[in-house]
Amino acid sequence: MNDFSNEAYFLLFSTLGNRTRLAIIDTLKDGPKSISQISASLQQEADIVSENLKPLEKCVLITSEVGENQTIYSLNKEIVEPLSHALEHHTAKHCPGLRECIPKEKLRDYMKKEAAKATFIKHE
Repeated sequence: MNDFSNEAYFLLFSTLGNRTRLAIIDTLKDGPKSISQISASLQQEADIVSENLKPLEKCVLITSEVGENQTIYSLNKEIVEPLSHALEHHTAKHCPGLRECIPKEKLRDYMKKEAAKATFIKHE
């Protein structure tokens, strides 16, 4: 295993340790979206979505492109896809019953409800 920076790991994992941000990542899997589209998808206020996009962009988990009237956000698939594969592997190997807890067809609704909870880790 390569040397790692505790600070870099903390920044990445604390950014991902927020249900709203995870729901944003899930929403962006379907393609690029504006803040208003993400807000509508998550049934969250735009200012909450906007605040949660900042750490995701700081960690380069998402990218943004400024258009004429709005900013469009996209997943950085170079970063997110390997993380997703690692988590899929971990879940399959060490948490096989997890998928049975929340059926795939209900997962998005569950993520929306979880995103509404006010639990998060704030960066210093």
